[in-house]
Amino acid sequence: MSEGIIYSGNGICIADSKGRFALPLDMRKALKASSGLNGADKAEDNDKAKSKSSGTRLCITIHGALPCAIGFGLSHKQWLEDQVVEMERSARDKAVEFDAEAEREARFADLEDLNVDDGGRFVMPADIKDMMGITDTIVFVGTSRHIQMWNPEALLASEGRSPRVRHAVEKFLAERKAGEGK
Repeated sequence: MSEGIIYSGNGICIADSKGRFALPLDMRKALKASSGLNGADKAEDNDKAKSKSSGTRLCITIHGALPCAIGFGLSHKQWLEDQVVEMERSARDKAVEFDAEAEREARFADLEDLNVDDGGRFVMPADIKDMMGITDTIVFVGTSRHIQMWNPEALLASEGRSPRVRHAVEKFLAERKAGEGK
């Protein structure tokens, strides 16, 4: 069973002058909940405000089948580990071999935990940006348990993407191109 955090919606973001991307508000709220920060006490909130860090963590990795990165919160990271523990138990009960170390490597070796500030801004690791062809623009797509993070052109080239998201990306790219000609 999942941890109950659902990411939905979409958004397009251009990196700021420091190279940070900002999550859409609803995704930011879900990520904060996944970090266990809903209802944090006021003293802790004041300390975090002083340090300009929200305590929110974004776990980011590469998608196993699509040309995009994915991100999620700490509760989903724990859920991934819980799945491996359950797979170990099931294999033991059925007296079958199961390589838990290999399974954990597949799930966690490429995973990186990032700080997210109060504005939802984070710096994507350079190697993931490079692998996914992400430069100064990112498309966020909520897909229930995680957030897909796309290079706009790669999203358009990928079959099966949401028609509404495709339309938003096409419109964004057309407006951006028209703005370059001015």
